[in-house]
Amino acid sequence: MNALHRATGFALVLAAACAALPARAQTAPPKTTAPAAPEPALQVLPGASREINHAHSASRDTGAMGWALTPYSVLSAGADVAILKWKLEPVSLRFGFFGLLELESDRPFEKGSKDFIPRENSRFWRAHGGYSIAASFERWARASLGERAAFEVALSLRHESEHYTGSTHGDEPQYGDVPLIGNFLMGDVGARLPLGDFDLELRVQTKVWLGERAYSVGPGGDVILRWNFSDWMRPFSATFAEYLFGRRMVWDDGRDVQVPDNYLIRNLTGVAFPGPIGEIQIFNALELGHGKGLNVYKEELRWGGGIRLAFY
Repeated sequence: MNALHRATGFALVLAAACAALPARAQTAPPKTTAPAAPEPALQVLPGASREINHAHSASRDTGAMGWALTPYSVLSAGADVAILKWKLEPVSLRFGFFGLLELESDRPFEKGSKDFIPRENSRFWRAHGGYSIAASFERWARASLGERAAFEVALSLRHESEHYTGSTHGDEPQYGDVPLIGNFLMGDVGARLPLGDFDLELRVQTKVWLGERAYSVGPGGDVILRWNFSDWMRPFSATFAEYLFGRRMVWDDGRDVQVPDNYLIRNLTGVAFPGPIGEIQIFNALELGHGKGLNVYKEELRWGGGIRLAFY
């Protein structure tokens, strides 16, 4: 009887445990994931003027805050931001503003304190600004090329002027034979291709001058490789190249001049540190070709480095 009682008790406990298991499974709260909030159709100040941020470019015409020694000392202040983003299907439009003010020394660095940051030796400066509209095919790019992929086309209207700080003693004007940039249209097509932990960004662009300017057209392009090493550090290497075709012009003094062609190949290799509103880039710079602004006639091989803050 004792064995029978023990067997009966064991069977009752086992049956109760089996009956409790489904009940416990049914009473456990289901795990749910809150759906992401849909992106609004209109956004004010959504970030950079392009989905593929032009601040990643090695171009000297990049809207960023920075200082470089290459070996000319260059101090710049600029931004390239979207004022409005309008999300349509299947494209998103960004309406942007670009502005850049660059102060550059008129001679290479000579290890003196006056040459370290543009100041007394910085007679050259240029102003560059304009507007842009960029169309990004976000849904198609991510479905076809990968989650981080992007493809966009953009059109900009820009103006650039070159200046120097002249004497206050009534000296004769200088740099009258230096070609001025003036107004131009710039169209570009860009793509971002995810390659594992890397992003490859490609861009081709063409500048077309408006009116009787020193240059006619200027093709160029970017090849940028960025390593998504971590959330706080991203090594990169960016190469930019462009070629400006000079025109035959008559200067104000009546001279008939053929403006020489202008080219520049520039590489920046360094590390970017992303933040909430942009990223800090510390880089090594290697340049071959002509300078910018009133250094345009100096065709050199230049090496140096610098730092810049690029806003999103």
